[in-house]
Order: sequence, then C-alpha cells, then structure tokens
Amino acid sequence: MFLDRRILATVGLAALVGASAAPSPAQSRVAPASDAVYAALAKAYFDESFRANPVNATAIGIHRYDTELGSYEEGDYALQIARDHRYLDRLTGLDRTTMSPRAGLDRQMLENALRDDLLLNESMQLWKHQPDGYVQIASGGVFVLISRDFAPPVVRLRDAIAREEQIPALFDQARANLTAVDKDTAAIAGEDAAGTVDLLAKTVPQAFAGVGDAATRARLRRSTALSVAATKSFARYLATRWVAHPSGTYAIGAANYSARLKYEEGIDMPLDRYLAIGETALAQTHAEMVAVAKRIDPNATTQQVLTRLYKVHPTSAGLMPAAQADLVKLRAFVIAHHIIDLPSDANIKVTPTPEFERATTEASMDAPGPLERVARQAYYNVTPVDPHDPPKVQEQYLESFNDFERPIVSAHEVYPGHFVNFAIDRHLPLTLSEKLLTATSFVEGWAHYDEQMMVDEGWGNGDPRVRLMQLREAIWRNARYVAGVKMHTQGMTVPQAIVFFETEAFLDPANARAEAKRGTQDATYGYYTLGKLEILKLRADYKKKLGRAFTLARFHHDLLQYGDPELPLLRPLLLGKDDDGKIL
Repeated sequence: MFLDRRILATVGLAALVGASAAPSPAQSRVAPASDAVYAALAKAYFDESFRANPVNATAIGIHRYDTELGSYEEGDYALQIARDHRYLDRLTGLDRTTMSPRAGLDRQMLENALRDDLLLNESMQLWKHQPDGYVQIASGGVFVLISRDFAPPVVRLRDAIAREEQIPALFDQARANLTAVDKDTAAIAGEDAAGTVDLLAKTVPQAFAGVGDAATRARLRRSTALSVAATKSFARYLATRWVAHPSGTYAIGAANYSARLKYEEGIDMPLDRYLAIGETALAQTHAEMVAVAKRIDPNATTQQVLTRLYKVHPTSAGLMPAAQADLVKLRAFVIAHHIIDLPSDANIKVTPTPEFERATTEASMDAPGPLERVARQAYYNVTPVDPHDPPKVQEQYLESFNDFERPIVSAHEVYPGHFVNFAIDRHLPLTLSEKLLTATSFVEGWAHYDEQMMVDEGWGNGDPRVRLMQLREAIWRNARYVAGVKMHTQGMTVPQAIVFFETEAFLDPANARAEAKRGTQDATYGYYTLGKLEILKLRADYKKKLGRAFTLARFHHDLLQYGDPELPLLRPLLLGKDDDGKIL
C-alpha cells in the first residue's frame, strides 16, 4: 500500500548505507539457527509486500510487477492489515536474545516497520484521509519507469502504458475510500494532481519520443488521454468535494506523533522533551547565524548579509562546470582529511537534470534502488537555467547556487553524503532487511550531519561566509523540527507557521509558505535535525569509549556498517556496555 513507508521506494532518495571493510569477527562466527529463521520470515514478508506494492517494487529494483499499479480498495487495506498482524505475531515469537546482535537489530527494525504500518493504516486510517497518496501512486508508478534505464525503452514504454490504463480505476478506488479530508490536505493533493497531468501529458511522451512502432505509439496516445482525463476529474472532485466542503484536520495529535517517532525513528521520550530539544537547537543556530553575520559585516542585519552572499554565484553558462568543480574539490577534501575511506569506484556523473524532471528539482542525487541489478549508475543532476525565463527570474534561480552554499548542498547529496552511502553500500554484504528497512532520521541525519562536519573539519578554510551558509542549511531544518510538533500537537496554523519560518529561520515568504505546507503532510519532518543530533551524540560517546584510538574515519566506517537503522537501536552495537542510554 502507498503508506508502507518503511520500505525504501523512492527513486532519487538517498541510497542505503554501509561500509567497505570485511565483516567483524563477531559476524564471521557461525550464526545462531534463529538468525536463519528470521531471515526466512523477513524474505517472505518482503516478497508479499512487493506483490501488493508494485510501484514500490519497481523503485526498489524488483521488476516482476512493472505492468501493475496495484489495487487499493478497502479490502486490499484489510488484507495488508491482516498480513502485518500475521507477520508481527510470528516475529514476536522469535526471542531476540537467541539471535546474533546484527540479526536482533534487523528483527527490531522489521517489528517497528510492522507496527508503523498498523499505526498508519489500521489506527489512523490515512488511506481514508490523504488523497495525495493515490496521486503519488499514479505519478510515481509512471515516473519510475522513465527515470532509469533498467530495461529497453520500448519495454518501459509498454509498462508505462499499462500503468496509465489503470489510473482511472485507482482514482475510483480513492473516491470510494475517502471519508474525511481537511482543506489543506485536499488543496495539496489537487496541486499534485495538476503536476501529474503535466507528467502524463507532456513528460511521458517526451521521454519516449521516437520509441516503439506505430501501434504502440497510438496506444500511448490513448492511455495518455485516458489517464489525463481521470487525473483532471480527480482534481475537480477534490476541489468540489473536499476543498469546498472540508472535514477533519491534518493534525495527527500528540499520541500518534509520539507513536510515529517511536516506530519510525526509535525515539521514545515525552513529547515536551522532544520539542525542547528542537527549540534549543533552533535558538542556538539562530544565535550563531547572527554572530557569524556580524563577523562578516557588523553594520548589517543577518538577512542583509545573506542577501549579499546570494549574489555571488556562477553565470548560467558556468553553473554545470561549477558543480563539477565542487565535487572534485569535495572528493579531494574527504580523502585528504581522512573523513571516510571511499571505494575506488565512488565516482558519480554530474549531468543536467533530464528535461522531464526540471520543473520539480534544482539539484538531486539520483541513485538506483537497493535491489536494482541493471541501471546501476548514479547521477548528480543539476538543473540549468531556463533561457526562456525573464532575466530577473534567472538571477533569482542562480542565487540558490551561490558559491558558498552550493558546495554545502553537494556535500549533503554527494561527498560525503547520500552518494557515499550508496557507493559504500554496494560493497557490503548487507542483509535483505538492512537493504530495505530504513530510518529517515539516519538517512537524512547522516547527510545533514555531513554539512556541519565538513565545515568543522576545515571546508571553507574558516571563511565565515561558508559557515553562515552551512548554518542557513541547518536552521530551516531546526525550524521544521519545531513546526512539525506544534502544527500537529499544539494547534499552530499554516499562517502562523509561515511567520515562524520567516522570523526564526530567515526564509523568504515563498520558501516559508512551502515549508509550512509541507509540514501539514510531513508531520515528523524534523528528522534531519534529529538524526544529526543523534549522530553527534553517538560520535562523542564513541570517542570517549575509544580514547586515543578514535579517528573520525573509523567512527564513520563503524557507523555505516548496518544499513540505516534507527540510531537508538544502533548505539548498543557500537558502544556495548559504554552506552549510557542517552540518545540526545
């Protein structure tokens, strides 16, 4: 189902992590028999999930179901809920104490994933309240077939046609399922539906231009007309039924918020304490930004300094060369400063973002799914300036690639961020659970941690302009952390959130609106800051444990040994008896 969130299934999302060294002595010993029992149970669960979630399967790299969009009737959710209960019962029957530490970690990850699915689908019943989930299935199911070359174009074209032909039925199922939708949620789904129309009407034909024989191209025109009409109709339904007559609220409430933190990120603490941690991080980063801006210009405000730095950027013709040069310098820095050992094949191609993706992304790391066997190349996509835009718009666009912030973003996406995770992972014998089960706070926390860590280690040579832009990347993640809790548990409204992002995170009105809107749908989107803070705490504890034997490269290596688990579950494996139980 579209809310089976714990299985990584998004093209372009950071790949899973690992490390390049040989297994530890503990891993090399003969595994307990209960490890094999768990592995068989997990494989059975994933196989069933692939069949029920064909769009997820395609993105992961399983291509047996590429012609299917899936079925999303109420009965299908009942089957998923029953399946989750069935596997949870089997899983809780396995004694973790009889398993190896690594298998025990895998087992707990799967248990959390099952409990999270049950929370979202059985308790919260989001499939009755979030129409955007259905829109994302329609768009994602087709987009994943054009975004990577895992099969000949004519094969992927036929698969895309088959999925387009199923979109009307998908939206019929959505109408039958939806019982209460608030205005903000419905409006966002409507906007995404409009984007899906553009994808189906423009992007797909562009991606498959010249592919297939006359009969296949004619079938594409028919499936496109059918799917576009169905998507437009669903958008109208959202506007007339739910935007005009909303019901309910996007706020998930304190109990559900705490439960999601527990099952998705392994965080089990009072919500007021969790919020206080985010508020402290936000206040500290805000104070640091003000202080660093004063170092740059004691007579200007922080916003004035930021605005001035935005103006230092490459020309439109120089954007791609600048991005390429950044990666060369970042890679050399990682090696020279012993940040982490890179595999010999840790090279990525910098390429202009494909035209059919340019409306939705400025820069992104595009990596294959964890089980993909054919389309294995990773790309760092950078969207060029649109020469048809007015000069003022082109200038504003280039400001987002200013010379001080652009390399920080590349550090997050590539060296040593998401791409390095992916590159290292390819050389590790990770278990199936480690490849498929992830904590977003680990995935994004690692990449966000890298931004600060690189500057701490000397990137920028102490230039306060670089530090200021690193802090700018941090503060709006801090603001997300706080806004997510307040919007979903304390009644913060969207207009109040917009003002909050503007005043506390130095965001311009357009970006503040975007962040507030995202907060209505992504309740726990503080996972960037959460993961970063957890990693910093774990690093300090690991350094205390190892003493003089500690090195940054060793910590990063050991951190990335187990996939992307919830960091609280990973701490005992790295710290043993030295784990103080304090995750933050």
